[in-house]
Amino acid sequence: MKGESNMFKVDVMVRPNKDGWWAEVTNLPGCFSGGESLEELKGNIREAIDLHLESMLEDDEKIAEELISGEYELELHINIQDLFEHFPLTVKGVSERAGMNRALLNQYVRGEKTMSEKQALRIKAAIHSIGNELAQLQF
Repeated sequence: MKGESNMFKVDVMVRPNKDGWWAEVTNLPGCFSGGESLEELKGNIREAIDLHLESMLEDDEKIAEELISGEYELELHINIQDLFEHFPLTVKGVSERAGMNRALLNQYVRGEKTMSEKQALRIKAAIHSIGNELAQLQF
């Protein structure tokens, strides 16, 4: 399947688990992998695809040319329930990601206290970290 970038898209369904992430390639049944982070998962799933394709070639199964040549793009999908369960899209979640006191972040959010530049940078880094992970996913 070709996407907007004209690269062959490989659909990968991802799920968070206690060790990080688990993924299965939708159009290659039985092809799956895991990783502690989304970046590690992407590398591991590419390796799993390569091994899966080797097996398919040995069995003379039909394979898309883009997969054989490695000219494909992974498209990570997550269901909406896992999205909200895993990602800290709350004050509590952002405070945990930033490693700061939740009550203090609540005071900043309500305008009761003014945050220092250092605290603002911690909060910004936490939000960017969440955003970078979210930007890699489709649902």
